[in-house]
Amino acid sequence: MHQTLIAVLSYKDLHYLRHSLKVVESLRKNLPADVVLLDAAHDDELRSFIKKKYPKFNYLRHQDGNIGYAKAYNEMLRLNPGHDFCLIYTSDVILDEQCVKTYLERMQADPSLMMCAGKMHYWDFKNNKKTKIIDTLGIMAQKRHHFYELGSGEEDKGQYDGDLECIFGISGAAFLFRTQICFDLYKKAHQIFDERMWMYKEDIDLAYRMRWLGAKIRIFPEVWGWHSRTMSNCFGHGIADLLAADRNKPDYGRKHSYKNHILMLKNHLSFSLGLGLILQVFLYETMKGIFIFLRHPKVFFAGMRTLLFVPARRSDKKASPNKIRNFFF
Repeated sequence: MHQTLIAVLSYKDLHYLRHSLKVVESLRKNLPADVVLLDAAHDDELRSFIKKKYPKFNYLRHQDGNIGYAKAYNEMLRLNPGHDFCLIYTSDVILDEQCVKTYLERMQADPSLMMCAGKMHYWDFKNNKKTKIIDTLGIMAQKRHHFYELGSGEEDKGQYDGDLECIFGISGAAFLFRTQICFDLYKKAHQIFDERMWMYKEDIDLAYRMRWLGAKIRIFPEVWGWHSRTMSNCFGHGIADLLAADRNKPDYGRKHSYKNHILMLKNHLSFSLGLGLILQVFLYETMKGIFIFLRHPKVFFAGMRTLLFVPARRSDKKASPNKIRNFFF
């Protein structure tokens, strides 16, 4: 067993994996690392591909089939214990091998660094082109608790390099973390995400949980990857921009995003952050709820079921509210 585990989640995405796993295999050999891949679709073609091309990978299937993003990564950690570091890797990402090595060395040199990533650009999969368009430079947080990917859709000219210290969290597409943080997050050796979140917003929930712990998170200024994102907002973050972005969301994404956002608020929002911030969140959520009720009533009632019946899993609050407030603008 090696110090680092690379965890890859797959769901009907062999077309991506034919490209992205080349980097994973090189990392397996050269870090070195152990690799686990969970096939949520029980795809026999993928199983044959892995057996033939990457026989050293630990190929897994869960008995319940597709168990969602969050639970899948928790399961991979549970079934592959004992590593000091883990690289979360989604199939639609190509990472730069040298950057991964460099970031791992930085984590080894700084025991206080719990989670890190680099700048992520957009992967034009159709044309197999690595672009200079920003996919994400980290998750930013507004006081009203609207979260977004810094720089998404813009050409990267280094214009945000000075803002990377202000990021709230890291996109779930790919990141490195120190596995010991799991004990502080959930008192378990294998849980990094709230697995009640099937997909979407689990990375924001994780960021909030880590910020309340006072854990050190970094986005480094190097471009470490390219992501073929399927759901994003490149319009902006005003009310009109968000309405425009809503039209492009698939129904399943809209539903999971909304109910998981509500669960994230239940998990982490605290009156210790100040009445002014709480009021901004309340007003924003009220406006958003009215809009969703009128436009997407099924999504609204899914969110209300979460609000009324899904219990909060509150964060341990070791950081001061003042420090948390500094990440909201």
